[in-house]
Amino acid sequence: MNRTLTGVVAALAMCCAAASLVVAADSPPYRVGVSLPLTGIFGNDGALVRDSYLLWQQKVNDSGGINGHPVEIIFYDNKSDPATGAKFIEKLIVSDKVDLLLGGFGSSLVFAESAVAEKYKYPLISGAASSDKLFTRGFKCYFSTLGKATEEVRGCVEMFKAVKPKPKTAVIIGADNLFTWLACEGFKTYCDKEGIDVVLMEQFPMALQDYNSMLLKVKAKNPDILLVGSHLMVALKTIKAMKEIDYSPKAVAFSYGPTVPKFIEDLKADAEYVIAASEWTPTLPYKGPVFATAAEFNQAYFEKFKRHPDYVEAASAGGALAQQMAIEALGMKPPLSEKDREALVGKLHSTTFETFYGTINFGAEGANIAHPPVAVQVQGGHLKNVYPLDVADAQILYPFKPWKERK
Repeated sequence: MNRTLTGVVAALAMCCAAASLVVAADSPPYRVGVSLPLTGIFGNDGALVRDSYLLWQQKVNDSGGINGHPVEIIFYDNKSDPATGAKFIEKLIVSDKVDLLLGGFGSSLVFAESAVAEKYKYPLISGAASSDKLFTRGFKCYFSTLGKATEEVRGCVEMFKAVKPKPKTAVIIGADNLFTWLACEGFKTYCDKEGIDVVLMEQFPMALQDYNSMLLKVKAKNPDILLVGSHLMVALKTIKAMKEIDYSPKAVAFSYGPTVPKFIEDLKADAEYVIAASEWTPTLPYKGPVFATAAEFNQAYFEKFKRHPDYVEAASAGGALAQQMAIEALGMKPPLSEKDREALVGKLHSTTFETFYGTINFGAEGANIAHPPVAVQVQGGHLKNVYPLDVADAQILYPFKPWKERK
């Protein structure tokens, strides 16, 4: 690790330790390790996850810590590289001797990092990785507050049962990434279930530059709806290209991207009507300890960072909170032993947690089996929850208004 990065990590750790001293100067802290992308292709996304943990840390320490002990977080920047991320997890465990781990961002990164956590029998909870492959390895120590990638997008297809006329055809495209292509497979599964004919399903490189040519091919198929396996930059580039080639299907939905505030900030009015998969919105009637309600978490996040959180940030904080609740129930004190972490893994598997993020119930494979997929739509410059219908705060706007008809 270079000197600059070392200095950044040390500064972060010192700041976290200083914050912890406010809780109790004579109480040893819970040392929590996190490897996440702060630079590289997922740098912006990783920064959001980091912020969610910092807010959780602040709230916990302000209220007296966990079982009277403050929380100290050590962050390492894995530069969006899975091998680097795995090395940092081992460093956190072996050299830094952390008590706990929390997950970073991205299925490919978390896939590598969770393998190391499993080796050392450390529970690792992620709120920003959901590839189905994460849950097929027989691991006992990996947990996710998100559902599986193929399930996350269910709402983005099921919602079309509520529109008239119901779409008959779809094109599915997605980047060649562990998460995004599994999201495409989920889109296909639910299109088949809903009787929507998929006329084209195609993968493209994550580093693709020429979105116009790809979308001209999609436009030629003339599907009713376009479904995209995406990250933020993929979603941004797709909408910009759609406008440039004047392509307006009846609806476009993304697996991830539009829920990140930067999407609406960058696209402004061009973001209107866009649909996205989600697992949380601040209007949902969820409540629990530390953050109280979904709305209060949203407000606290805005007060600290001057932006509203998306569902990945809520899911990440929710995972930290679930681990905290399990530790409190077990009455543990730091430093934690291997036996303590074994008990913690058992508690995470056997307990249902009610939180501001909703119900968290880790199934046998580690995925959150209690959380229903949500679909949101950009309306009037804001994300509105449009599905499931019984918790929606807005009606679905359909069809997508053609570019030439917009002001």
